Amino acid sequence: MHREVLHHLARRGYEAMSSTTESRQTITADVSALEMLPLFLTGALFAFCLASVRYTLGGVVASLAMIEDRQTAVVETRTLAVDEKEDPDAPLDKARLIDEEVMVINQIPLTSSIRKTLNHLTLIGGFRARWRGLGAALIYNLVHSLTVNFIAMSVAAFTGLPMAGRVFANITANVLLSRIHMVWTHTVVSEPSSLTWSQRLAQTDRTMFRALALPTLVHSIAELATYGLPIAMFLFVGPEITSDREAEQLLVRGATSFAAFVLLNVLILLPATVTRTRIEASFLPEDSKTIVPFDRTFNGAVNMLALDSRAGRKGLFIEAWRSFDMASRIRLVKFYVKEAAIELFFSVSATIAIGAQVVALGMYKDGAVVSMNGM
Repeated sequence: MHREVLHHLARRGYEAMSSTTESRQTITADVSALEMLPLFLTGALFAFCLASVRYTLGGVVASLAMIEDRQTAVVETRTLAVDEKEDPDAPLDKARLIDEEVMVINQIPLTSSIRKTLNHLTLIGGFRARWRGLGAALIYNLVHSLTVNFIAMSVAAFTGLPMAGRVFANITANVLLSRIHMVWTHTVVSEPSSLTWSQRLAQTDRTMFRALALPTLVHSIAELATYGLPIAMFLFVGPEITSDREAEQLLVRGATSFAAFVLLNVLILLPATVTRTRIEASFLPEDSKTIVPFDRTFNGAVNMLALDSRAGRKGLFIEAWRSFDMASRIRLVKFYVKEAAIELFFSVSATIAIGAQVVALGMYKDGAVVSMNGM
């Protein structure tokens, strides 16, 4: 859903810039395709790096961070003494207990460190484990795209409202394909298995679909609100844009919209995503284990055999988020901050590298865009 909304925003921003800026002079230059090859290769390399970071960190590692439960270790210390006047050779079972200490140590979760998590993935499945579940993700995205387009065109044909049809189609497709999305989650969080994608899908049933419908619906609405409301704020809320203070007013609108975007991510989208992922992981088959510690009964609060009832499904939805304690929530927010910093680093690096090559090729001179002959 957010891809369509972002596309709409980009188009509106382009139209605004075109209406307020003067057209640049275009100069024709002789730049061969061979000279452009390094530019294309650089762009492709950084595109691959950004896509890999987004999938590995934003998909694989994030899913593991959402299901990992904190582990504790109990250390017991006892101090014993023997009364030598009574029996110097008395065994330990007859000794007097002077002191006993019990310490509970919270172990550091594996997903607290991105490097440790990647090393753990490599240890389990080799270097390619960073992209585990990629095949299932491609299948889901393909089926999701086809389903959205079909529903959107059908709704638009009957109602004449393409944007509303698109929103309805995304939400509906997310719910209908929830079991396919669950297969991707199982592939990502479980130990390596010989099961194929179709075999994993065959292990799902109608009970699982009913339990997944509510968290998937809530996640879809949360995603729509998180991306749609800030864009609506940027377009319609804030100081009126005037020609004399355009830059300042656009900056105010942009800052307000970005703040709302961050706030909605933390308060709405993150809980919805965590709840959906933990519920999906809880349906992992009994003979499969996760690669990080995870209690699929949510500390014993959920009876997985009672999910045929509405009360059981409601309890599953509530306990999936409640069992993800505050320390785990803070850890997940810190992880997303790290991921955003890594993506920003690659984006800035790509801009600098491509910009330097453009200047080196003589395609940008004195504020004028230089185009290739024949292009």
